[in-house]
Amino acid sequence: MNKRYYLIISLLISLLLLSCTSSDKIGKLYTTENANQLFGEVKYSVEMNVNQLTNLLNRTHKTIMFGLINQQLIILDNNRKLMYPEKADYKDSDVFIVYSVNMLRELLLDNKSEKQGDEKDENISIEQRQEVLSISINEKTLETGIKCPPMCPD
Repeated sequence: MNKRYYLIISLLISLLLLSCTSSDKIGKLYTTENANQLFGEVKYSVEMNVNQLTNLLNRTHKTIMFGLINQQLIILDNNRKLMYPEKADYKDSDVFIVYSVNMLRELLLDNKSEKQGDEKDENISIEQRQEVLSISINEKTLETGIKCPPMCPD
C-alpha cells in the first residue's frame, strides 16, 4: 500500500510539472537529416519569406501557431487570432502547432550565423510530415511543438 501511494503521488506530480511547461521554449531544434529519421519525410511544404516571418514574430507575444489547413498556411498569434494570410477559413476546433517565438528566433539566428550571405530573398519551409508539422531552413528543423487544442498555452 505504501509503495502504491508514493507511486501515485509521484505520477501526479510529474503530470502536473509537464502540464506547466514554459512557453519560452516550445519546440526543439534538429538537423534536417535527424528530423527526417525521427519524424518521417516531408509530405508537402509551404515556403515563406524569412523577413515576412520575422515581422509576424514581432507582432505576437511568446508563442505563435502554425497550421496547414487544406494545404494552406495559416498562422495565428498567441491568442489564436489570424495573422497570416489576411483572410483564411479555419474553425476554432482546428488544431494548430504552437512554437515559442524564442525557438523560432533561435532557428533563424542559427541559420544567419551559419550563412554569411544576403538573406533578403531567403525562405523558410513550413512542412507537413506524417504526424507532425515542422519548420525548416537550410539544414535545421524546428520540431516538437504542442498541439492547440488541447494544450493551448496561456
